[in-house]
Amino acid sequence: MKPKINWKEIKTVLLDMDGTLLDLYFDYYFWQEYLPEQWAKQNNMNTKAAKIKLLDWYRQESGTLSWYCLDFWTEKLNFDVFALKADVRHLIKYRPYAESFLKRLNTLDLSLTMVTNAHEKLVKMKADETGIDTFFNQIISSHSIGYAKEEYAFWEKLTAKISFNVNETLLIDDNLTVLRTAREFGIKHLYTVTKPDSHRPKQNSEEFESIDSFNEIDF
Repeated sequence: MKPKINWKEIKTVLLDMDGTLLDLYFDYYFWQEYLPEQWAKQNNMNTKAAKIKLLDWYRQESGTLSWYCLDFWTEKLNFDVFALKADVRHLIKYRPYAESFLKRLNTLDLSLTMVTNAHEKLVKMKADETGIDTFFNQIISSHSIGYAKEEYAFWEKLTAKISFNVNETLLIDDNLTVLRTAREFGIKHLYTVTKPDSHRPKQNSEEFESIDSFNEIDF
């Protein structure tokens, strides 16, 4: 069933980047496969043992700003994580019809903001690969705010960066925890993405209305 967005009610659009506009495969492959392999080599470890250790550390930091912070992981692993990301930057791709969706949004009288947990250096890398930055009035990384989007304080502090009415705001994000926190804050129009990673099965959208592909959206 196509998502039925009431555009007459919306003046502000907030869009996530990874898993929403861009294919999450780049990030999944990096953290689950490429980084463990390279970190294992540096430390003369078995790749499986390295992966188990890293996955445990990931779980400990999940949902916090540290989890998304390249500087945090560079220090913790004694490894240049950002430089390693550049090795696989060819995997950075738009999700299906995301670019044409952004072009269409740009023809409407809306305030368009990217809200992402990605580190600013990674945002720049992805913008250089895709040109995604050209579609937005502003791009706000949670690192500039000091809280991850999963935290209520992120949304409180976002109001100091941009002006928006929660009843006239649309947020699209693949992270259900983020959507629940945004809902608690009062944002009215909330949608998730069913297939953030092109190489993995669809995720359960649970209580949220969902989007399979951006070409489903009527204006």
